[in-house]
Amino acid sequence: MDEVKSKLTVFFEDPFYVGVIEREYGKKLEVTKVTFGKEPTDGELLEFLNNNYFKLKFIRVNQSDRKKDITEINPKRMKRMVGKEMKKKSISTKSQDLLKKQYEERKLEVKSKNREENKEKEERLFELRQMKKKKKHKGR
Repeated sequence: MDEVKSKLTVFFEDPFYVGVIEREYGKKLEVTKVTFGKEPTDGELLEFLNNNYFKLKFIRVNQSDRKKDITEINPKRMKRMVGKEMKKKSISTKSQDLLKKQYEERKLEVKSKNREENKEKEERLFELRQMKKKKKHKGR
């Protein structure tokens, strides 16, 4: 029995997310393309594959069209490449950007308000300590 390898690659192809599924068994390679709307989550991808994998129409790739196998990439290099990709700003809608901006502004407001309240509290406690010291020295 031959071993079957499948690989799913999801990428952004303006304006939609696209998935390319490669299926390799023996020396044969078959490919299909699936278009998603918004960025699919891992759970959505798994559910899609479980429900629709056998309904997909794969196209056989000729050996002459097939590029030579890419040499194995060093794991450390792969980790660096993945890190760079993760740091890139994700593509989002204008409304999501606006909500994020509002959230950041609100966070700064709350932070400054808390800082002022803590400063006032510290000043009150300092004044109380000073009054206690004065009372102690007056001999009461």
